[in-house]
Amino acid sequence: MRKSKVFVSEPINQKGIDLLTSKVELVYAPDTSNETALKLIGDCEGAILRATTVFNAEVIAAAKKLKVIARTGVGHNNVDLNAASEAGIYVTITPGTNNTSVAEHVLALILGMGKQLFFMNKAVREGRWFDRFSPFQIDIAGKTVGVVGLGTIGIEVGKRCKALGMYVIGYDPYYKGGIDLQRTDDLDFLLEHSDFVTLHCPSVPETKDMINQKSLARMKPMGYLINTSRGDLVDETALIEALENKTIKGAAIDVFKDEPVAPDNPLLKAPNLIMSPHCAGSTIESNERIAVMAAQSVLEVFSGKRPKHICNQKQLAVQDE
Repeated sequence: MRKSKVFVSEPINQKGIDLLTSKVELVYAPDTSNETALKLIGDCEGAILRATTVFNAEVIAAAKKLKVIARTGVGHNNVDLNAASEAGIYVTITPGTNNTSVAEHVLALILGMGKQLFFMNKAVREGRWFDRFSPFQIDIAGKTVGVVGLGTIGIEVGKRCKALGMYVIGYDPYYKGGIDLQRTDDLDFLLEHSDFVTLHCPSVPETKDMINQKSLARMKPMGYLINTSRGDLVDETALIEALENKTIKGAAIDVFKDEPVAPDNPLLKAPNLIMSPHCAGSTIESNERIAVMAAQSVLEVFSGKRPKHICNQKQLAVQDE
């Protein structure tokens, strides 16, 4: 009996592979280009999609047999949800699998920037021992962190910051509770009063470039910006200018408007900027949880069940009307 084919855009944890191997035929993409996706997707009934490969309307139109796209993580901005829904394809996500991982990454960045660990490491390596008396290291206890977006990850960040003795201000028009903090409906207030601003918002039209020249100008001169959510939340040109002009003290970003980052991206030369390759949610443990949940979504659909964690439910409902 012929096994159903499942397209795998990039490697996933072995635990997820083990769930699928005996039940389906896995089709591994050799790269993340659209050309490769178009070439391989035609016979596939399922897809496990990581963050880089884009399933736009053209790819989805070529996926004549596709029933489910299982996104690893909670973002889905690399999938055309409307096109998938029109084709009757479920798009699923893996909520809750990397909340702790991202929150810990943010905490590491707060501590790393506040204690100037990256600068001090370089100072020792370059023989600048007396940079130890730099005036820029700060205590984290007593400082204020502004959490923009109070979903599950934002709440986890807030809880960990409170445990360090930080004061937490939260901004989220859709806040449903979950943490004791000072909540504000005024983003400018949060920017003006926070020593660290950390972003935890989805990529939607109202959040595009929410951090821009004007909002960066409202931050404290010794303030730090952290973005581990989505690259298009930040106007990257404005961020570079803010760092070069010392409008803010520093920033750390794990996500970018264009990924992977091109060798000529001006961000690579920006001062006081820590960058990581979209890995905040990627740990040994979270990768296992993500792969297993994504694989389970595919198998649920193949067994005739409605999968859990559908992110295009509204669009599918419109198609059903």
